[in-house]
Amino acid sequence: MFSLKVGSERSTLIFSAGVSGFFAVAGIGWGVWTGSMAILFDGAYSFVSLALSLLSVQALRWAESPANNHFNFGRILAEPLAIAIKGLVILLVCLISLFSALNALMTGGREVMADMALGFALFSVISCVLTWRYLQHSNRIHQSALVEAETRQWCMDSLLSGAVFMGFLIAWGVSGTGYAHWALYADPLLVVLASVYFMAVPVRMTLQGVREIMMISPEPEMRKRVYRALSELGIHASQCKMAKVGSYLILEVTVAVERVEEMDGLQHQVDLLFRNFPLEVKAQILFYPKWAVSVKV
Repeated sequence: MFSLKVGSERSTLIFSAGVSGFFAVAGIGWGVWTGSMAILFDGAYSFVSLALSLLSVQALRWAESPANNHFNFGRILAEPLAIAIKGLVILLVCLISLFSALNALMTGGREVMADMALGFALFSVISCVLTWRYLQHSNRIHQSALVEAETRQWCMDSLLSGAVFMGFLIAWGVSGTGYAHWALYADPLLVVLASVYFMAVPVRMTLQGVREIMMISPEPEMRKRVYRALSELGIHASQCKMAKVGSYLILEVTVAVERVEEMDGLQHQVDLLFRNFPLEVKAQILFYPKWAVSVKV
């Protein structure tokens, strides 16, 4: 049973950044020493993850900042903007690595110190999986879009490390046989496969960030959950507008009233309805008199 103590959302992001920094230094150094493009790719990805994790911490700080004269509605769009940037940067890393690996394949492959690379790959797999599991557990508690993005990054890194380990294991196994010349192609081939496979994840991250920046309506399941909750107060789905923005749900409800007394306590009731919602709900109730309803002519 996975039972690591989980800290705050910010401390989780800082932890992710710290581990990324360690793997960035170790991966790039080990990759240069062993001559492995795959380990260099892993180290470069970790270096990018470090920068993006620090961006996530800053985005969280901005999103939690109160509104002021310059940002009248706060800065909650900082979260999806950070996620979109992360997706684009990771996609760029994958594309650069893909073209470098294809060039190596077409020029005869690369010789790698397979035994040393294999040891680092095994250490990387274990460490990445433990970090990924920790972030996964943390996200179940915090329900944070930023922590979820970090979790996806570490899932990718775990899969990458696993693929690198298996590739080096195969290359090491055939190095003493009559097929040793094929081992030269194992390293760049691993990078090609990993780059192509992982491209879907940053694309999804970018699209998610763009959707939230544009304040597109959230998934049907979330909308239905909100509608069911509001129906307890007699509020119909047609009276609601909503958008998911990072770790927040922006909710606007319009209510027709006949008397001022009908407005009393409704905002508080709506806030109570969503006190245990996975996202922080920012609800706004707009009242208008029933007699002002437009009449079709």
